[in-house]
Amino acid sequence: MRSTDAALLILSLVIAWSFYRAHRNPAFTFNVFDIIMENGRVSRLACVFMASFVVTSWVLIRVTLEGKLTEGLFLAYSAAWIAPIVAKMFGNPTPVEQPKP
Repeated sequence: MRSTDAALLILSLVIAWSFYRAHRNPAFTFNVFDIIMENGRVSRLACVFMASFVVTSWVLIRVTLEGKLTEGLFLAYSAAWIAPIVAKMFGNPTPVEQPKP
């Protein structure tokens, strides 16, 4: 294991531990599951989106550390993660389905 891999693992564990502590504190109104929830249920699309973001970010970090990052790769990464956010911000809102009684 490379030292950068170990550093990323330690940083990830520290962030996860911080999320856990914040989630367990009743005075703190943070819920980690809000990141992947939609309409009160776990969203498969949100889970895939988050996993894809983590994997592509790690690939970009590794390519950067190896000194092989090009403008094209950075532009592709940026477009892949900025375009959906901009589209959601300026796109038409989707109607929320109401549960049937």
